[in-house]
Amino acid sequence: MRHQSLNDVLRRISASMSAALLILLASGCSDSSTPTATVDTEASSAQQLQDECRGRLNSAVSRFSPVPYSTQARPELVVNSVNSWLASCAEAEVKSRSISEANAAMLSENTLRTASAVRFTENDVVYLRDCLMLRDLSAAVWSATDGVDSGTAEQERVIELFRHIVRTIALVPASETDIPTGLYEPLLIGLGSVDDRIWAFGEALRQRQIDCFLLESADPGDGSTSPVTASSRLICVVSGNTTLLFDPALGTPVPTADDSSAIISSPASISVLQGQARWENAALQIIAHPSSFAPRMLVMQERLEAADAAVLYEELAGGTSEIRPLLERLGDAIPAPWSVRTLSIWPVPEQRTVAAAAISEQQQQQYDAMLRPLQSPFERESLDVRKLLTDPSIDETRMTAEELNMLRNEALAELLQRSDALYGTPSRRLLRARVSQISGNFELGMIQELQQIRIASMQEEVELTFSQDGQNRLIRIPLPAKILDVQRSALGDSLYWTAMAQISRNDAGTAVQTLRNYRRQYPEEKMVAAAVVTEAELLISMGNNQLAANLLAGMDRENAAEKNRIAWLLSRLPEPADGTAAAESAPPAEATEESN
Repeated sequence: MRHQSLNDVLRRISASMSAALLILLASGCSDSSTPTATVDTEASSAQQLQDECRGRLNSAVSRFSPVPYSTQARPELVVNSVNSWLASCAEAEVKSRSISEANAAMLSENTLRTASAVRFTENDVVYLRDCLMLRDLSAAVWSATDGVDSGTAEQERVIELFRHIVRTIALVPASETDIPTGLYEPLLIGLGSVDDRIWAFGEALRQRQIDCFLLESADPGDGSTSPVTASSRLICVVSGNTTLLFDPALGTPVPTADDSSAIISSPASISVLQGQARWENAALQIIAHPSSFAPRMLVMQERLEAADAAVLYEELAGGTSEIRPLLERLGDAIPAPWSVRTLSIWPVPEQRTVAAAAISEQQQQQYDAMLRPLQSPFERESLDVRKLLTDPSIDETRMTAEELNMLRNEALAELLQRSDALYGTPSRRLLRARVSQISGNFELGMIQELQQIRIASMQEEVELTFSQDGQNRLIRIPLPAKILDVQRSALGDSLYWTAMAQISRNDAGTAVQTLRNYRRQYPEEKMVAAAVVTEAELLISMGNNQLAANLLAGMDRENAAEKNRIAWLLSRLPEPADGTAAAESAPPAEATEESN
């Protein structure tokens, strides 16, 4: 009985507890409706804000992307777009991230002031444009070398990126580089200085997350053809467990002691410089734009979508972000006797950025003239001359033939004064094509576009046909001298850049023919020396060392900006034969589909 009674009690307690639990659950469900709705509303608002911020940032990125920005007449609108995103979506985070004392200690006063600013400037937008441009270029080089041995893939890609930068930026005499520019202009026109090569290579490597630094000796060198003893600056690239050397002046990887080839495929490591006083006392410098140290760049880098991802920020000594500091990374790669503690910031990017923002009126005119050929070709709408020479407000049926001819002659004279309608306006097709090319467009369509631009730039006169006195009249009007000069420059440039596109597509034979055509048709053009050197290197890659030696021996090396590079190549080639006819008479390369 006690057992039965106990069971009854337990059942009643259990039933009571279940009922109480049901009541509590029911009460909880009825009371939680409002908080749940609030949470849903807050989540919806947060998602809406996130979507708006993403849209603002995507809009800003599309504005400072290389091709759209190249034709932007008002850069301040792009700056406003970036700052609009910042003010609405990221300003509080930027303000919360201050530059660490360790990072600040490495920066100059001007760079620290630039990096500490919250708002973006026009210099920042230019830097962002360059980052996207070199990101796309380096990605294209990486893609073009797919399929190589995975054990040496990175080294081969770094070498190909270096060669691409050297081909893209041919050297000019120092006297012709007195217009201060950023990194974009030398890549665009294809001419620049050794500094430009160093800067472009360093920034492109950063986009592949490969570290490098510049080793600069105070000793100018002995004038020989050995990079180790002749050069004063070498770029050191950290690849795996070694640090590879590249000579930006000679345009070659530094060879190992037992490598006598003209085209170096396996660069020497930094160990070859150990024990040499001129290099052991050299300065170690970090290649980076002043804007890359700014927390605002870090915040933008973290907010970019995957499709737009780029390396915008460099953590120097640590303390501003969770990114492993560059000094720590390089510390593992720099052997004795050098020390990471002696690393400093290479001053050239800062100096050039400051100088480009304060160019003189004369320099601005030189700058405009330098970029003017890229406005080609001049394009115009189809002209209906009969309509242009007819005044709709006049009843021509009531006019005599003499009066009608006089009226039309006056209208024709007025038309000739309207240069835009008659001669056309700059289309900037060459500019857009070139920006796309230096951003890594290696597609066949690039060659086709350059060829079409070249054909369009050949026009030297405008033809007008109209009816007068019942007869068809034809007028040929020469284009003005200024337009002809622009388009003639574009003819040579588009042909030379066609050869560069063919090289990027590994079509060496066709590129050789294109370069020869360029030299023959435009012997006074600015890229002739670069065309000779590039053609020689292509001949070497095709096994025609003797032809390459003959070609280089015919150069006027005393006046050539690439004379050191020519001397380097000749020192590793067979003795030139008498004359250079052999190089010019080489059998033409087999025509490929894209050359046709």
